[in-house]
Amino acid sequence: MRGWLRNNRRAGIRLGLAIGCLWAIAGVLSEVGPNHATAGEEAAAAVPKAKVPATAKSPASPATEAQKPSPRVRWTTSHVIGSPEPPYPYVFRRAFPGLKFDKPVYMIPEPGTDRIFVLQYPNGLVFAFQDNPKATESKQILRFPVRKDQTCECLSIIFHPNYVKNRQVFIFANVRLREGPNGQRDEKNQIWRFKVGTTPPYAILPDSGEKIIDWSSAGHDGGDMGFGPDGDLYITAGDGTTGSDPDITGQDITDLRASILRIDVDHPDPGKPYGIPKDNPFLHIPKARPEIWAFGVRAPWRMSFDPPTGNLWVGDVGQDLWEMIHLIKKGGNYGWSVMEGSHPFYPERKIGPAPISPPIVEHHHSEARSITGGFVYHGKRLPELDNHYLYCCYQTGTVWGFRYENGKVLDHQVLADSTYNCATWGRDHANELYLVALSGEIFQLDRNPRTKEAASNFPALLSQTGIFESVADQKPAPGVIPYSVNAPGWHDGASITRLLGVPNDDTINATTARGWEFQDGALAAQTLSLEMEHGNPASRKLIETRVMTRQGGEWAGYSYEWNDDQTDARLVPKEGAERKFRIRDAGAAGGSRQQTWRFLARAECMVCHSRAANFVLGLSTLQMNRPSESAPGENQLALLQQHRYLMPSLSSSPDKLGRLVDPYDHRAALEPRVRSYLHANCSQCHVADGGGNARMELEFTTARDKMGVIGVVPLQGKFDIPEAELIAPGDPFRSVMLYRLSKLGGGRMPQVGSSVVDRDAVNLFHDWIVSLPRSDEKHPARAQLAEQRKREEKSLASLKSPSNQPPAHDPALNHLLGSTSGSMRLAHAVAERKLHPTAESKAIASGSAHPSPAVRDLFERFLPEEQRIRRLGASINAHQLLAVPGNAERGHDLFFKTSTVICQNCHQINSKGRLVGPDLSHIGKKYNKSQILENLLDPSKVIEQKYVAYSIQTSDGKVRTGLVLERNQSTVTIADAQGNAEKIPLKSIEAFEPQRKSLMPDSLLRDLTAEQAADLLAYLESLK
Repeated sequence: MRGWLRNNRRAGIRLGLAIGCLWAIAGVLSEVGPNHATAGEEAAAAVPKAKVPATAKSPASPATEAQKPSPRVRWTTSHVIGSPEPPYPYVFRRAFPGLKFDKPVYMIPEPGTDRIFVLQYPNGLVFAFQDNPKATESKQILRFPVRKDQTCECLSIIFHPNYVKNRQVFIFANVRLREGPNGQRDEKNQIWRFKVGTTPPYAILPDSGEKIIDWSSAGHDGGDMGFGPDGDLYITAGDGTTGSDPDITGQDITDLRASILRIDVDHPDPGKPYGIPKDNPFLHIPKARPEIWAFGVRAPWRMSFDPPTGNLWVGDVGQDLWEMIHLIKKGGNYGWSVMEGSHPFYPERKIGPAPISPPIVEHHHSEARSITGGFVYHGKRLPELDNHYLYCCYQTGTVWGFRYENGKVLDHQVLADSTYNCATWGRDHANELYLVALSGEIFQLDRNPRTKEAASNFPALLSQTGIFESVADQKPAPGVIPYSVNAPGWHDGASITRLLGVPNDDTINATTARGWEFQDGALAAQTLSLEMEHGNPASRKLIETRVMTRQGGEWAGYSYEWNDDQTDARLVPKEGAERKFRIRDAGAAGGSRQQTWRFLARAECMVCHSRAANFVLGLSTLQMNRPSESAPGENQLALLQQHRYLMPSLSSSPDKLGRLVDPYDHRAALEPRVRSYLHANCSQCHVADGGGNARMELEFTTARDKMGVIGVVPLQGKFDIPEAELIAPGDPFRSVMLYRLSKLGGGRMPQVGSSVVDRDAVNLFHDWIVSLPRSDEKHPARAQLAEQRKREEKSLASLKSPSNQPPAHDPALNHLLGSTSGSMRLAHAVAERKLHPTAESKAIASGSAHPSPAVRDLFERFLPEEQRIRRLGASINAHQLLAVPGNAERGHDLFFKTSTVICQNCHQINSKGRLVGPDLSHIGKKYNKSQILENLLDPSKVIEQKYVAYSIQTSDGKVRTGLVLERNQSTVTIADAQGNAEKIPLKSIEAFEPQRKSLMPDSLLRDLTAEQAADLLAYLESLK
């Protein structure tokens, strides 16, 4: 259901969800800790005996004497209310309070009158009411006409530019045949033209209907229309699919899907009810649909023209991780499904006949999950928002705004937040904007009178939350429930205790297929601790308590950092924090090691607690179906049901329901352990519509042949592994999944929330892969791999000589470190302490200093944390970096003498380097250090006209991007980012477009240390 809501808003509307009560679900952070049921009990339960039902239709099983409902202690002490952040500048205010509709999806003022039309989604009902805040009556003026064997759902309604004279109105409808006996159906998107009567009640005349254009669609319909400044009709068409879209490209312009269409409804071509404008961009391409104006959109939900500028704005609902706002241009390509926004999705797919343009704005799914495009504001009520484009998220209820001037996004900010699912924006005759909620209400934004107030009384200390009766003693408040899980997740070696708070007499819906569903006020908390002496549980120190709470239909996560006295914990800032701990460890150099603990930013929590995972990770039937640790002999599910927490009741007794196993229990079978690990740590992203687009389905209940990992070629990088597969049966060192688990740095999994390799998990996956039958190796490529394995095994064996005979390690090490697969084999042997001590030391030293990142990242984990490269990464705090002192001389050497910085590939200083971009010889005279850093961090923010890159598409279908060096009457000469020049005949150029993005790469400083970046800044600043 949740996938439908984001990926197919039509399906979400069809279900008629009210005010977000079914999509915002609880989620506790991934679990870890010593939770052991008996091995036989868990291994026997590895394969589910009965799948948890997706709905609550099954009757409750008869209660045994022990399961009869009994009173529960009510939790009444929660103070986790509100938010620690300042209030947003605007709030929702009910407009037209005398009116309410049934699932409205469009609102538009009727030209030449004082009426406003509202279109309801189901059955295509159109209502008209007076443009007056005191209006109390609306009149139905149309039920969309369909045959008896059809149903329809309508998505938009607009007026002809000359409506006052011609009375023409257009409706976008999805019309389908009622399902046949075998479930078949014919479903099409259709654009219809009707006329409005000239006498009371001035209704839309159903008999006047004329179908203009249609195309097949089974979801992601698009659903909007608008007349442009040119008088032509523009239409949004989604990619026509539902769910994960593995088979579509969005780059194929031989059909109408995934496109913005442009047709002429006033001058039809012979035999058609519409005409093709002569300047549509793809008329010259054989088999291309001539109606297409732009392409590469996924699920464009709401578009609008801005009359003063002519800009066409579109909100595009993403799939796995990103939501987009596009500025649509003639012939534009917006990337789907090669890209999701500005991020690779299926990069191996063929790109259509235009270069990809990135979105103007994009939001990660940690903050938005189903974008609703809006309008540029030109009203008078809120003059401070003049020329701001306003839009919102259907699922989270958040409203944003920004100005777009001279190719730049300015003043981008959150304006308001609500609990409403706003399906569309609307306008009145004064150009004031409204938010139309699917629940039937219409709202306006009003200034928030509380913006000058301090943040709410949100608890700054853990002791103020009401979760504990005694924080120092870790004693939960009455009614707060301790619980444990079957398959603990990995949190860098931390142990976890877990608490669940369900206020008053509220209940839990445990019949959902994945995570459970909770009501507002529910809370989940986990306290993480680290052993200060490795292997000694008595030395555990409380580090962090993570809290997630559901309020107003939304879930939010907060972290509290424990003090050294272990008496209380303080709320961590929104952006997160870090803290270093010294761990006593006999196996480390000097008897101790450093471990840096990352307190996640609030938005980072929702990256793993994804919509696809139902926002719940540990609180699910598969995880909770286990013996209770606080009530020996009892099952956790049975206890929750007995105390009236689970409503509706479970469909079966716990012993008939599935459960995970503990991945760290060596007594259980390999494959259930692996599958449980993947479920607990990976499946929240790698599942249908999750955050990982690698076509993997890693839920425990997914059949093995449906997982998409065994013998599958990876889509998102092979790391120089020959014949790489996600899981190469029988060959762990050709398996990309094992490689990602084994490394640090880029490409490591999991990407968020962990910086320590889980050695037990690496061994588990290694042993499981070895146990799988090896694939056929009779063809030449596989035979060559077998020979390579033999050579690697021989080299590794030579490094295992007895301790009194140190091996001649250099040739063997060089051979193994010469490939990623050999390096994986070597790193595994190092981790298992299987090498001669001298060979082990040399392997770590050589591997961690290797010039190839694919090799180096495998060995960095063996170095003390203090000796690892402390890189800036993708999130750079400019203020902190500017405070780091730099050395200009070292910066000079960094610029010219290392491969870490590639500036000299495009820039000259005193005639040294390549002159593709600006000469930097006097950059310090033009910019101060802060401005230089700003240009490095955001190279596309300000681009001098001379260095604007152009994208050139030629008649042979090729696309080049570069700087224009020369242009004359017959040719144009461009230079690419490597300085390579190419002369192109003008007569072969089909498109010549300036690019908003600089040729200078983003994230140039990501792989530098703070000291290196400070040195580079000092050097550039010195160039006066």
